[in-house]
Amino acid sequence: MKQIFVAALAAASLFTLPAHADDTTDIEATIDALYAVISGPVGEARDFDAMRELFMDGASMGAVGAGPEGDGLGRIITLDQYIERSGPWLVENGFTERATRTEITQWGEIAYARSAYEGVNGGTGEVFLIGVNFITLFKQEGEWKIASILWRTETEDWPVAAAFD
Repeated sequence: MKQIFVAALAAASLFTLPAHADDTTDIEATIDALYAVISGPVGEARDFDAMRELFMDGASMGAVGAGPEGDGLGRIITLDQYIERSGPWLVENGFTERATRTEITQWGEIAYARSAYEGVNGGTGEVFLIGVNFITLFKQEGEWKIASILWRTETEDWPVAAAFD
C-alpha cells in the first residue's frame, strides 16, 4: 500500500499545478497595469514611475521578429531604454494596447504569461498591431514583479493563435 501511495505521489509531481486563484488575480492585475500604463490618447503623459514599480530591478524588455534572411532578429533593452525610446512616441501618437487573450502558468514564486494583444492607433482608433507578449514574473516580497518581456508581432508565418497551441 505504501508503494502505491509513493508511486501516486511521484506521478502527481510530474504535472504542473495551476496557479493559485489569489496569485492568478494578482498576476493578471500586474499585466493589466502594464497595458494601462503605456496606453493613452495623443498628448497624454504616461506614468513611467508607476511602470517602474511593476518591474524588478534589472528587468529586460525586447522585440523579436524575422530578420532579412528569415532568421530571428531581436533587441533586448532595459526598462529605462524602453521609456527613453518609446515614451515620446506613445505621447505624440497616442496608443492603446489591450490584451485579447492571456494564459498564465505559475510554479511557486515564478510565473509565465502569454498575452496576446492588439495595438490601437490613438488618432484613428484602428487596430494596427497584433502580437504576443511573453512575460515572466517573480513574486518578490509578496508582490508579482515583471522580470522580462519579449514580444513578437503577428506575421503570416507566425499567427497569434500558434503561440497558444
